[in-house]
Amino acid sequence: MSRGRLAALAVVVVAACAPSPRIEAVPAAAPPAWQVRARGGQVAIETGTRDLALNDAAACRGCHAGIADEWQHSRHGLAWTNGIFQREYGPAPKPWCVNCHAPTTAQQEGLATGDDRLAAQGVACATCHVRGGRLVAKGRAAGSPHDTVVDASFGSPAFCADCHDFTFPILDDAGRAVAMTDHPMQATVTSFNAGPYAREPAGCLTCHGSRHDHAFPGGHAPDMLAGAFVVSWCRGADALQVELTNAAAGHRIPTGDIHRHLLLRVWRSSAPAGVWEAFFGRRFEEADDGGKRTVWDSGLDPGASKRFPVDLAALADGDPEADPAEPLNLELTYVYIADEFPRRDRIPSEPGTASVVRWREPLAAIPPCAPAR
Repeated sequence: MSRGRLAALAVVVVAACAPSPRIEAVPAAAPPAWQVRARGGQVAIETGTRDLALNDAAACRGCHAGIADEWQHSRHGLAWTNGIFQREYGPAPKPWCVNCHAPTTAQQEGLATGDDRLAAQGVACATCHVRGGRLVAKGRAAGSPHDTVVDASFGSPAFCADCHDFTFPILDDAGRAVAMTDHPMQATVTSFNAGPYAREPAGCLTCHGSRHDHAFPGGHAPDMLAGAFVVSWCRGADALQVELTNAAAGHRIPTGDIHRHLLLRVWRSSAPAGVWEAFFGRRFEEADDGGKRTVWDSGLDPGASKRFPVDLAALADGDPEADPAEPLNLELTYVYIADEFPRRDRIPSEPGTASVVRWREPLAAIPPCAPAR
């Protein structure tokens, strides 16, 4: 046997006899201090204490009055008591719904005994700020009396996703979420992360901030709705051109609850049967895994526009003697509930719709469309 072959054999034997290299398991990254449950709200948020000084928002007001005032009138502060939620929850209460609308264990323990005082505070201070009996925040102010865990990811889009980005659940007979499917139910944060403001340091608060960053204006804030959309129309020989643009929202619109949708309508008051309508929203079908699959989504991504021709003769419902001087109506309506015109026993105790844009103009006053290029 040649020396070269002997040397090669020696290397193989040595390698086979050598001890295997030790493989150390890389420890999993610790979850953020605020994260005590998986996304989707299958369980309540455990704050780690029943001390009312940390669980009752009223106790925070003495030092944080400005923040408390903003929060109290926000949709977070109204998460449990608002009429739209109670309209849906009251006739068919499900524990899974409570996990985002009165989400802490202290609130839910109160509800179980008939005491709704804490639950009525909705998404309150402890919902976001109390974990393990300590405060959690992005920073700790000098002189703060609180035992505080500082977490740089507090208030980030990932933080908001706990209640604003999740898939359809599988519910048991009692309404508890026993598993989550793969089908998106709310995808606001996912959409935001793909949008134009994803790298902004303030995250969601880039648009939803306020003086004390606890008002969280959104789909129920008239100024916010008015600034998010741009509607335009122009007239041609036989048709209008109507366009809707998501001009300012950092995520797809409409977003949030599955029932939310937008309706853009044009009509003549003398011919309501000729109304033209465009629907912006989602439609679903049952999926094999117990969730719901999106089969239609006509929402608008950030910066996106949709343009529609509106036949003028159709608006007159085919009437050849329709008055050409009669004004035309245009309205953009944000609908928060499934049924824009609910039965009397289903009317929520707050508005179920918001008129975003409403115009009434004679045809001659509508600007002519620019020539096609």
